[in-house]
Amino acid sequence: MEQQLATKKVSMGTKANLFDNNGVAMKLTLRRKLLAILLLVNAVLISAVYYANQLAFEKSFREYLQNSSRAKLIAIMPTVRDNFALHGEEWVTRHNPLWPRLVGEFEGRSEAEIEQMAKKPRRGPPKHLGKERREGKPARGPEGRAGRPPKPKHKSPARLVFKSVSGSMLIGRPKSKNTALWQPVYQNEDNSGRLLGYIGIANGMEISNSLDALFASRQQHWFLGIAIVAMLVSSLLAIPFSRFLVAPVLSLRSAAKKIASGDYKPPFKTHSKDELGLLARDLNTLASTLAENQRSRQQWIADISHELRTPIAVFKAELEGMIDGVIETDEEQLNSLYDEINRLTKLVDDLHQLSMSDRGSLSYKMADCALIDIIKHTFDSHAATLKTKHFEWSITGETDIDLYCDEARLAQLFNNLMQNTLRYTDSELGQSGVINVHLHRNKGIVCVQWQDSSPGVNADLLPKLFDRLYRVDQARDRASGGSGLGLAICASIVQAHNGEIHALSSDLGGINFKITLPIK
Repeated sequence: MEQQLATKKVSMGTKANLFDNNGVAMKLTLRRKLLAILLLVNAVLISAVYYANQLAFEKSFREYLQNSSRAKLIAIMPTVRDNFALHGEEWVTRHNPLWPRLVGEFEGRSEAEIEQMAKKPRRGPPKHLGKERREGKPARGPEGRAGRPPKPKHKSPARLVFKSVSGSMLIGRPKSKNTALWQPVYQNEDNSGRLLGYIGIANGMEISNSLDALFASRQQHWFLGIAIVAMLVSSLLAIPFSRFLVAPVLSLRSAAKKIASGDYKPPFKTHSKDELGLLARDLNTLASTLAENQRSRQQWIADISHELRTPIAVFKAELEGMIDGVIETDEEQLNSLYDEINRLTKLVDDLHQLSMSDRGSLSYKMADCALIDIIKHTFDSHAATLKTKHFEWSITGETDIDLYCDEARLAQLFNNLMQNTLRYTDSELGQSGVINVHLHRNKGIVCVQWQDSSPGVNADLLPKLFDRLYRVDQARDRASGGSGLGLAICASIVQAHNGEIHALSSDLGGINFKITLPIK
């Protein structure tokens, strides 16, 4: 028993492994789903066409037979009217020679055959026939049923029946009243005058002739054969068609696997303009974006390590010199170490703030604030430095603009722009640096242009100023105290306020930081 259980477990494990290893083959794949949908649609469509053709054929064929029979009835109308004119309604009986003659004419027999049919001896009508005729009732035989001669040994193709104006059957079975194809008989040829009765063909509403039924049956068989062949052909065409439709999806899946494994080279060159072509182009864009992000992340890590390595190396060198007695431990050296510690602390704080901004963890307390007050406070807090470094500044434009913003974050934004200007703008006694802030409002948007004087930056390098740890070598270096993160923080604050910030060339010779913010 234990051996059987072990064997069963091994078998189940093998099946599970087969399913895991060949899961795609065993699952209901997209191609199989598409193939099943195509086959189902073809089956439904072909079945609908088949049954529609069947109904249309039966209706059309039945109408054709009825029109043909009605034309044959109209052809014998003159004879029926002549018989009524000579004999009245008394001639309408199987025992009257005039009726067989009418049947022969209806069947298209020759005159000799009609005469032979009329001369055949027939049993006389029952004695009570005249009375029932006078009362307008159908004739009845001795058995009490509607009077009619015994069934002939061979079924005659003529199935003429007749009923009176009142609706009583004069010739034919009573049940033929509802199934016969009737044609009214009027006294005149133009279907006017007195109504004489109704002549019809028993079962004329249905396909009753053996040849007609055989023709209809063969047509049904042909329709069925055509439907089966169409189903087979559509099934054979659906297989390569499904493969053709799924092939781009499989290619996309293969490309997605490459991207997931770290291969970010754009994998597709497609000229298709359908949804799959658009998806392929989006996948190429995704691969390019991921490659750029990977490059930026690697550069970001390298820049951070480089920025941290420099002050740490300075600490280590100066501390080793103090320990070895090479450098005196005086106030000047301690202040130098303290400055390096402050620079490193500022760098770490900026990195922390950027990381919180990327995660969306920075809190913003939005309220209505006067924009001019925030900007003036920035200049007031740096008044001493502006005077010491010989800067001239001005605020122009509209000064009555209110914003729905975080006042502290906007103050940080303008403080970073001030620090950037003070650090990198040339200014000395006799040649002062210039700062101009211009405010403009237009259609619910306020535009702030922070401009400074020379030196400027090449136009192709301006968009990179907001990259983290980016410096323009010829104008901005680490010795001036910048960490390369101030403008990146400015961009983060502006984006949090649903605005935009751009670096342009300034008319004053330096940089024009153009900031657009929504008023509400």
